[in-house]
Amino acid sequence: MKKYFITGLVILLPLALTIAIVVFIFNLLTGPFLGIVKTVFNHYHLFDEGFFLLNASQIQNLFAKLLILTSLFFIVIGLGFIAHWFLFNTLIKFTEYIVKRIPLVNSIYKTCQEVIKTIFTSKTQSFKRVVLARFPHPNTYSIGLITREELPGLANTSHADAIAVFVPTTPNPTSGFLVMFKPEDLIYLDMTVEDAFKYVISCGVISSEFKVLSKEKGTLQPEQLILDTQNL
Repeated sequence: MKKYFITGLVILLPLALTIAIVVFIFNLLTGPFLGIVKTVFNHYHLFDEGFFLLNASQIQNLFAKLLILTSLFFIVIGLGFIAHWFLFNTLIKFTEYIVKRIPLVNSIYKTCQEVIKTIFTSKTQSFKRVVLARFPHPNTYSIGLITREELPGLANTSHADAIAVFVPTTPNPTSGFLVMFKPEDLIYLDMTVEDAFKYVISCGVISSEFKVLSKEKGTLQPEQLILDTQNL
């Protein structure tokens, strides 16, 4: 009998202690706000009737504690998110501060930062229009991306209409050539930048149809440009 009693205690005591600790923490967290929530319940006549073996006061206590605990849960998550975001931003700003104080590295970082902001946040057409450019020979064409259509300092010269085009290399489009072209040396394509990069990276294996786009009207021309890659 003693052996069974001890075995029962070993099973029951951890469970009882766990429940007691959970109830204690539950009451500790909800106790300071319980009176306020019950006042709101009474004002709006919520849960003012008993249910089954519980009277109205016990029902209000139960729902008030559940509401408080749920609210505290989301508040804690919100505070954690704010704290994490603040620390993350602080870390980024601190890293930028360090990088901008390193000679040579700071100029590279600032240039890259300005280029990325121009590409992704600017309302201009930089890196958003795909063209065929006469490069590297007047009788050949290469895929290019327009970076700028109005070049500063050339407004009053014979090259005022020059257009800056980035011609990426294959299969690594992060390198390439920045070339200034006359408008008549460019063929505007109805092609997305993503498709253009796929074409370059795959060395021409993955290709969409080359449709000539009218720059002036923004509409497709009837003819389609068919490229023979063997002649490029």
